Amino acid sequence: MNEPARPTVRRAWALTYPLLIAGLTQIVVNVVDTAMLARLSTGALSAFALAAPVYLVALIVVRGWATAVQVQVAQRHGAGRPDEVAGTVRVGLTVSVGAGAVVGVLLYVTAAPALALLGAPDELIGPGATYLRVMAFAVPFAAVSFTLQGACAGIGATRVSMYTALLINVVNLPLGLLLIFRADLGVTGAALATLAATAAGAGYVAAYSRTCLPQYSKTADKPVGVTGKLWRIGWPEMSTSGIGYLNEALLAGFAARMSTQDLAAYRIVDNLILVTFTFLSSAAAAVMILAGQELGRDNVEGATAWHRTGLRLMLIMVAVPSAVALAFGRPLISLVTDDPQVIDRAWAATPLALLSLAPFVVAMSHAALLRAAGDTRAVMFASVTSDYLLLIPLGWLLGVHAGLGLPGIYLAWIAFGLLYVALLQLRYRRRFAGAAGPSPAPAAASADG
Repeated sequence: MNEPARPTVRRAWALTYPLLIAGLTQIVVNVVDTAMLARLSTGALSAFALAAPVYLVALIVVRGWATAVQVQVAQRHGAGRPDEVAGTVRVGLTVSVGAGAVVGVLLYVTAAPALALLGAPDELIGPGATYLRVMAFAVPFAAVSFTLQGACAGIGATRVSMYTALLINVVNLPLGLLLIFRADLGVTGAALATLAATAAGAGYVAAYSRTCLPQYSKTADKPVGVTGKLWRIGWPEMSTSGIGYLNEALLAGFAARMSTQDLAAYRIVDNLILVTFTFLSSAAAAVMILAGQELGRDNVEGATAWHRTGLRLMLIMVAVPSAVALAFGRPLISLVTDDPQVIDRAWAATPLALLSLAPFVVAMSHAALLRAAGDTRAVMFASVTSDYLLLIPLGWLLGVHAGLGLPGIYLAWIAFGLLYVALLQLRYRRRFAGAAGPSPAPAAASADG
């Protein structure tokens, strides 16, 4: 059995930085596509801006299953049970392939109706739907990649995520330039390049995982109820993520109802905020892994110690990129587009957009520990409640109806964050109030999801 070590920011950072590099590198795919399509035309950028969040809804559903695999692997690795790690990965991968195929088919069939439902202008539905139909074939590859990356991260091997993301960019950038401009395929070219890059990434992580994960043995004792345990963790996580990104698509639809310039500006600001959020989410993922390993050892006190250490790291991870964005945001926006209206509207929304991340520092530290314990239902409840009590109605009311534009949407995000952290704080106190003393029973229950 692995011996626990004292929680330190340095140890958390050792797991965080490969996830951070992976996350930033993955964002580069979107940033590159955004920049190339912006140079092509505002219409191409707007079609991509509306279609990309719909694809993310499909993608994030399969990613929720990968989180369940990561939690279970972390707990079993912490408990020193490699055969159960291998069995969990086997079951998780099988289900993820099937789920990815189903989600991909649904995305292909519903591409045009989904964009029309979001209020896309007629001239954007055609190229946007074509983008989504191409990307539907990428969903199964992404499902395999996410699941295996999550399993590797569960045992502390987070570097595979970094290497995979770097490979994806090496494939996507030159191929995107070739297909978008040289082949004159526009938005469709961006989709084909991303599909090829996603498939290459899935192949790489499949090969890498064979070197770092315990191999499945037919003679070993089979873990009991793996699918049920994964499902109990996975379905709330898939629901949380799917609804969250559906809300992103709805907010993009709100921006589309304002104007084409607002939609293009929203896409640019969304990428800027996504970069900052990636710093935060990478630290949260590391805390979830480390706390999960402690819970696998029935060490609740050790898990909560990682929560406190992670909170300090997360504060740093939000403050540094936010300061850089405020200092250099407008010049960076100008590199993406030369449309003065888009630049002005994007920059006007940037300070509020960055401020909306502040409540997430505490919220995501709580959510990381709750996820490590398998309590994804509490995270789902807090997220969905905040979404539909505040984010969506306020986004519509302030952004569209009251005419505040993009600043109105980010005011809604601030309200969402405040309610989200309050709800997670309540659940955290209920579940871990007695963690200062030895209490193995709650951890054992958590390990079963």
